[in-house]
Amino acid sequence: MGTWWGNLFGALLLLASLVTASATAAALRRARRAMTAGIRPPRPPEQRLDLYELAYLHGQGSRVVHVALLRMHRGRRLDVRRTAADRVELRPSGRGPRDDVEAMVLDLVAGDADGEGGLRWPPVVGDRHPRMRALRDRLVLDGLMTDDGFPLGVLRRSPATQHWLAARNRHATVVRWLPAAAAAGVVLAVAAHAPLPLSGYPLLLWWARAVRERAEGSFTPFFVTDTGRAAMRAAERPEWIRPGENARLRDLAVHGLAVLSARHPLHLPEPPRRADPPPRPEPPEEPVVIYEGPGLGGL
Repeated sequence: MGTWWGNLFGALLLLASLVTASATAAALRRARRAMTAGIRPPRPPEQRLDLYELAYLHGQGSRVVHVALLRMHRGRRLDVRRTAADRVELRPSGRGPRDDVEAMVLDLVAGDADGEGGLRWPPVVGDRHPRMRALRDRLVLDGLMTDDGFPLGVLRRSPATQHWLAARNRHATVVRWLPAAAAAGVVLAVAAHAPLPLSGYPLLLWWARAVRERAEGSFTPFFVTDTGRAAMRAAERPEWIRPGENARLRDLAVHGLAVLSARHPLHLPEPPRRADPPPRPEPPEEPVVIYEGPGLGGL
């Protein structure tokens, strides 16, 4: 059975590891409950999406910018001129933006434009603007999409989510150090001839790793939920377009810039064509030599 002090110190080391891992696992469970406590029921699929929500679900922030610019251009509130295959010049005119999203888009393109008002087209837009983040947050809280793979209805940047991330990182740190504690237990067991406490480490390591893997399994890639896909399918029906609305805006939100003709100033630029390789010169023809053999006089 080994020395009594070896068994005692081995049991104390095992107990300290168990208490530490249990404390961080309990804190992780409490943080997850707090993170998911404010989840509200998803929005009914039959509730109509607005144009910008539909655009974000199909193409995220860049698609919202495309829809807003086309809407202003069709309303004669934005002058668009194509200056190159991949550049446009945008100049607001008329009454200006009609809503907060159009005002946000004008701010975004003005920040990316050069000194002459030229803008690379199509622009790549993220969620750096507060109005764009608010649109994304509304879709997440309504259960139409997830926020970077977090549980349904949970915002990544909420305080409760940040607290859960900190708790998950603390538990992951403890799990990384548990093998070192087990190695110290092995050294103590060999030196004191007290192997009895070692029997608890395999179960402890398995349980702590299982808790960590469940926490890391909460992350999945960005996706639109079943409720969001049902709302997107409803928007493709003819009755979704209200009287006075333009179907081209809905088509742009769903299918992107490909619906615009090549004559439209906001059309998608064609990919550069690869030049044909220069023709290879034909190899010169080798002269044909006919060998008739020696004549009769040479025999």
